[in-house]
Amino acid sequence: MAPAAAGGPISLDRTETIGRLRTALVTAGYTGDAVRELLGEDAYQGRARDVPVHLRRLRTGKPVETAIRVFFLGAPVPEDELTRALAPLDADELVELGVVEPVGGDLRATVRLVPHMDLFLAGNRYPDETSAGTPADYVATATAPSAILASLTVRKPVGSALDIGTGSGIQAIWAARHCERVVAVDVNPRALNLAAFNARLNGIANIEFREGSLFEPVNGERFDLVLCNAPYVISPDTRYEFRDGGAASDGFSERLVREAPQHLEDGGFAHLLIEWLLQGNDWEARPRSWLENSECDAWLLQGIERDLVTHSAVWNEEEAGDAVAYSKTLDRWLDYLRDLEADAVVEGALILRRRPGVTNWFRADRMPRGGSEPASGHVLRVFDAHDYLTGLDNDEALLDEAPRIADNVHVEQELSIGNGGYIVESMTLVLDEGLGFRAGIDQNTASLVPYLDGTTTLRQAIEQAAHARGVDDVDIRAFRSGALALARTMLELGFLSRN
Repeated sequence: MAPAAAGGPISLDRTETIGRLRTALVTAGYTGDAVRELLGEDAYQGRARDVPVHLRRLRTGKPVETAIRVFFLGAPVPEDELTRALAPLDADELVELGVVEPVGGDLRATVRLVPHMDLFLAGNRYPDETSAGTPADYVATATAPSAILASLTVRKPVGSALDIGTGSGIQAIWAARHCERVVAVDVNPRALNLAAFNARLNGIANIEFREGSLFEPVNGERFDLVLCNAPYVISPDTRYEFRDGGAASDGFSERLVREAPQHLEDGGFAHLLIEWLLQGNDWEARPRSWLENSECDAWLLQGIERDLVTHSAVWNEEEAGDAVAYSKTLDRWLDYLRDLEADAVVEGALILRRRPGVTNWFRADRMPRGGSEPASGHVLRVFDAHDYLTGLDNDEALLDEAPRIADNVHVEQELSIGNGGYIVESMTLVLDEGLGFRAGIDQNTASLVPYLDGTTTLRQAIEQAAHARGVDDVDIRAFRSGALALARTMLELGFLSRN
């Protein structure tokens, strides 16, 4: 049995073996649900220090437990155990493919191969006692930022897509399901190898992989969809390819935002994860300035705002075990950020749509906390609404529209007890899909919502709601004003659809 190089490239030409590996993993029952059932709901948030605990939860030696032990936790297992779990694949085939290697008489995975939704994704395995920390060419499988980017992406069938900083290839793989062709770019050769393997492992054949930085490998090309979860972290270092973009200040994100429109077809969308300096109180100012003359409509979503100390600590927590080295790193990062006159660092997402020849609009919102739900339909509603609203002379034109309340909207009430009954203290309109926005409303405007059924004009809905609430002629003007303001807000945030 010839050993593969530790952490070395996977043999992409072994197409049949890759297909059989997927079949074996599926047959073994290696799924995300199985991982969480056996290791706990927080298994995917685990770290190397949790491996000894998780290993002790696996006791029966069933194929799924062996797959978890080898590929999820990175533990060595006897050759015969792995062969039984992944039959009819044998150990020689797996070693020749490059996904496992001999070590101390056992076999150990060279990658961390995890189930993610209906995908299998390979990336770097957990570090062990032979590791010298996180390698510079580290490749993650699926992360919280990658989940956010995937959820925000508009999933329309289009001709072409570009994935910048592809990493494990997760965004390119998702895009390949609704795009005729995808180009995936990364500066990291190891990432490109693993991404190509992941594409083959998941039955995807319409992705082309190119090595290079940002848009350099696609100079002069345009795409219907551009995605980017590249190394946007504001850092004084150039140590990690997955983190440090190499540009001063927030220059990496600025370059990304300024160049993306040049690679979009008319009507095409770009979804970019970015980070920028906060200087003062206007958190949207810097990204907005980067979009001047871009010919793009833009929706900026603030995700996280961190003070300088927290930002420095979050991105260097690997060093926390050595107090002296950690302190020096924190001081170096803080000196760098303070020299940039930063008050904080903001992390978020920017959604662009190229629309030349018109007056483009810009909107900024704080991204609600919560899970990463598919938001394609929500994003499209927001863009459609802003196209319409920017063309209005005034909100009175809304009165002749017949908007429809989006699916999965409900109203929450906060009640207090008093005067022998319940008193409504507050009411909140909640969107249970997409970004999950929440909007405060009062009882008068809440009475309008049930009439927004797509067939009743807003004018008629206001009249019916006012009548139901017993609003007299004296108060009808104020009621209408509040209803119009609510309708506009609901359109802007995607609670309402115009069709």
